[in-house]
Amino acid sequence: MANVLNPFVVELASRRGGNQVLQCYQCGTCSGSCPVIEEMQYGPRRILHMIQSGEEERVLSSRDMWFCVSCYSCTNRCPREIPITELMATLRELAVEKGYARDLEADFGQSFAETYKHYGRLFELELMLRYYLRTFDLKGLLGMIPLAPPMVLKGKLPFIPEKVQEPAQLEALCPEPPKAAVPETQAQRKRRWLPWLASGVTLLLGAGVSSALWRSSARRAKEARR
Repeated sequence: MANVLNPFVVELASRRGGNQVLQCYQCGTCSGSCPVIEEMQYGPRRILHMIQSGEEERVLSSRDMWFCVSCYSCTNRCPREIPITELMATLRELAVEKGYARDLEADFGQSFAETYKHYGRLFELELMLRYYLRTFDLKGLLGMIPLAPPMVLKGKLPFIPEKVQEPAQLEALCPEPPKAAVPETQAQRKRRWLPWLASGVTLLLGAGVSSALWRSSARRAKEARR
């Protein structure tokens, strides 16, 4: 029998999506509905059971919440109407706040969240720059460069991001999480500059490529007039 007073359950009760975890009776509908269940360590059903059992470290150090694609299949089909998708988002926030988010899946999830919260929609170029700068994987970043020109020519890689028209709605969907209850680590302090660097590099690349494409187009037009 789960201990209703375990500290992890109490903490989650005050967070988004976490006030109904004790209502889960382990039917498994969520795990059966999840499209990425094969990539997860435990799956949403076992995650909920571990939360009920107070296994905070095991939950927050898992990769399951980082593989959640927010399709809402689990939430829509849950017979107890538990907002599992929102719970997964809260677990990601807690994993970052408490220093558990140290693997590549967490880094990608953080990069995705930062880009989405800034623009309200995905901006692929800045997402990849944030991710590779966050992980210091310069080799991986260089390996992606050959893919850029064909994508640019086909209009699949814009250099100018689009923003949502109603920023207030975005802020309502992506509220700022509460400040961490633990001191910021040295690694986290070092990474403060990464979002600014990624945005700066994106603007420089966009300006450079746009200028090159404009010059190339002008040269072809000039040759066509001869």
